[in-house]
Amino acid sequence: MTKRQRTAANEIREAAAVAYSRQDAAVSPAALLGHVDESLHARGGGNLDARRIGARLGVPLKRLAAAVGYTPQGLLKNPTAERLQPALAEIAYILNSLRTLVDDDRSVSIWLRAPHPDLGGATPLSFILSGRAAAVIALLRLAESGQTS
Repeated sequence: MTKRQRTAANEIREAAAVAYSRQDAAVSPAALLGHVDESLHARGGGNLDARRIGARLGVPLKRLAAAVGYTPQGLLKNPTAERLQPALAEIAYILNSLRTLVDDDRSVSIWLRAPHPDLGGATPLSFILSGRAAAVIALLRLAESGQTS
């Protein structure tokens, strides 16, 4: 993971810590997990699962492996490894944010695969798969604030 990716992951963790610290004890479990797509997590332990994220992105694990700094064989052997979690969390954040911004999973897929002017005409998916998810997260944060470009 690059320094930029670690910085982006740390920013997400810090924002999450602030958000969670504001929660009161009366919050229901459903409300607490409202921002989480449970289908991206392993059934047993709760870690994000690279197989599930790859399936949601519509890419084989071989292509996802480079984005998360793992070998394809390592990813197949241990798709929920602790070492993968920061990179997978960035991708899950993108998928969850997109899902709240657009109407359906088809629209998420279209947005990921459409050339974007703010990415020099590259697709957001190509940025994610090249390990530059932070740029896509920045675009989504702008969109969440009402700035689409």
